[in-house]
Amino acid sequence: MSNTETESKKTEGGDTSSHVFGNALQTWVEIDLPSLQKKLDEQGIELKEDQKASLLSRKNLASKTKEFKKLEDSEKLNQFKSLLKLYQNEIDNLTNKNKMVENYFFGIYRSLAEAPDPRPLLEMSLDSVIESKETVSFRKEVDRLTDELAKRADYDNLKQRLLQNEQKAAELLSLKLNAKEDEFKSIIDEKESNWLEKENNLKDQIKIAQRQIEELRTSNEVTELKLDNQNKQTGRDGVSASTLAELEIVTRDAEASKKRVFELEKRNEDLRRELSKSQNDIEIKSIKEDYSKRVSELEGENVLLVANLNQTRKKLHDSDKEHASKTDSLNRDISSMELEIKNLKAQLDKASDYEEIKSELQLLRQIEFGHGDDDDDDDETGNANAKVDSILIERNKSLTQQLADHRAQHDDLNSKIVSLEAQVESSLAEVNRLRELNEKLENDLTNLQDVTSNNRFNDNASLISGMTRMTRPNGRNGSIISGQPGNNFGSGLGIVAEDSPSILPIITKQRDRFREKNNELEEELRKQLNLVNELKRQNNSLKKDNEELYERTRYLASFQTPGTRNITTTSSGRKFLNPRPNTDIESNPYQQSYESKLHPIEQFRMREQERINSRLSPLERLFISITRAVLATRTTRMLFLAYCLGLHIVVMFVTIYAMNLSTALIPEVGKNTSTGGIASNKVISDVSSGKVANPL
Repeated sequence: MSNTETESKKTEGGDTSSHVFGNALQTWVEIDLPSLQKKLDEQGIELKEDQKASLLSRKNLASKTKEFKKLEDSEKLNQFKSLLKLYQNEIDNLTNKNKMVENYFFGIYRSLAEAPDPRPLLEMSLDSVIESKETVSFRKEVDRLTDELAKRADYDNLKQRLLQNEQKAAELLSLKLNAKEDEFKSIIDEKESNWLEKENNLKDQIKIAQRQIEELRTSNEVTELKLDNQNKQTGRDGVSASTLAELEIVTRDAEASKKRVFELEKRNEDLRRELSKSQNDIEIKSIKEDYSKRVSELEGENVLLVANLNQTRKKLHDSDKEHASKTDSLNRDISSMELEIKNLKAQLDKASDYEEIKSELQLLRQIEFGHGDDDDDDDETGNANAKVDSILIERNKSLTQQLADHRAQHDDLNSKIVSLEAQVESSLAEVNRLRELNEKLENDLTNLQDVTSNNRFNDNASLISGMTRMTRPNGRNGSIISGQPGNNFGSGLGIVAEDSPSILPIITKQRDRFREKNNELEEELRKQLNLVNELKRQNNSLKKDNEELYERTRYLASFQTPGTRNITTTSSGRKFLNPRPNTDIESNPYQQSYESKLHPIEQFRMREQERINSRLSPLERLFISITRAVLATRTTRMLFLAYCLGLHIVVMFVTIYAMNLSTALIPEVGKNTSTGGIASNKVISDVSSGKVANPL
């Protein structure tokens, strides 16, 4: 039932999309884009020509206005009417041009207002073209895959059986390993018991042998003394025949007992192995019975599933037939509705210029009857439009008057600027001249101070340059010190000295005060400049720190903490946890500077990342946040790397240890003196080399 519901939803979605596509196609057919483009080309050419004509007329009007301003007041009265007429003609031309542009705009707006966006339609058509090209190959591929699927319908059953067989094999292997382990344990226990018993016997035999050795040593000494005495008597070296016979008998008994012990140990090991095998066979039989029951149950379930599958296929076929019949009926309804829509749109096209004719009629009424004849129109919307048009006309007139006033003010200001520039140039020339005179005066004062250093003039005395020029020719005629022909110079100095006490001290003191004040002001200005630079630097550093803090705050606010989450539901019904908006961060004055530094592509990438994150599930977003936290700093990355390396090393050591355990349990084969392959190499080597002490 769920499959049929999803298919019905898909068909409804396809019907709605096809309906939207049909409506959009019909709208664009009615718009007739080629004819609209041709019409726009004609209108553009016409507007371009009007623009050129308007530019020429405005230039002519500007030249006429300049000529009018240059005329005398008596001539201005005669030329005022012609200039006013030119302005009225220009205003009428602008009004007509505005009306024409409005008509063009509303004509295009009426045709394009209800038009849908062609981009998704073009994308749909492109997808349909691509799909139509690939449909044949896809159908062949679908047929081939359907046949192959029918041939491999029991793939799931085979896969399940394979899994069951693998599980059985694993269980059997584990059972065999357990059986072998039990067998080896029993053998090892038996061998250990035998070895302990043998060890005890050997210890007893060693003790007995040690006692016998002591006895034999004493008896040997006695016999050697006897033999020495006998040899001295008889003069022959030899061994007693009785002693040799006893030694041979003892060695034969020892070998026979040793063989008997080895045979008994081997028999015990075989019996223990057969006992463990018999126990394992019983367990395997019980497991086989359980598995046979499970297989029969699975076969019964398989039969039921096949029956359910056939029934589902039959229902699906019936639903396909029903869907096809519904589609045919809906297509017939759509075709009838399209015909009806075409008829209605044809009637609407016949009355498409109703609003334009109505607006033109209202404008004609306003022009013909004025503003007071709007009471004849009973329609409220018509009155509102007439009032709006009249307000626009009055506003246009006031703006035109303001434009003329501003242009006149602009010309006056330009003339004032020219005069002020001339005054500035003359002032600069005067300043330069006075500066040169000041420098010349200072140079003359310096020279005069050097000349009159021994006279009654001090360093603070200042003379004007005209007086120095007057005194210099007289000074050349004689010496200042001898006072002979230089009396003229002395008389000149006397004349200057008579006037200097009233002027020169004042000038010098004022000059000194100005210099000191200038130095103080320069020093204060330097301090203020240093202070301003320091404050600017601190302001820039604080601004930079605040921007960095704002960026970090935005970064920290992007994390989804438990206290700042809220639940939002998307159109698909899925719920997501999103952080609450932080008003302090969003209203921060540094937000604009921070966002202005971002590249537009970076901003687009951030928006795309937010859109993608909003579609992710909570687990995926949790995984992404954990990954970002791990990769955030160098410390977390190094800790994660150390964790991965440590985990791999632990796994490798565990694997190597398990392999060593498994190889240690493999029996060694090929040694003649082996007792089952379980005894240690040391014991085997001791036994094979005969290092075990002889009981005799």
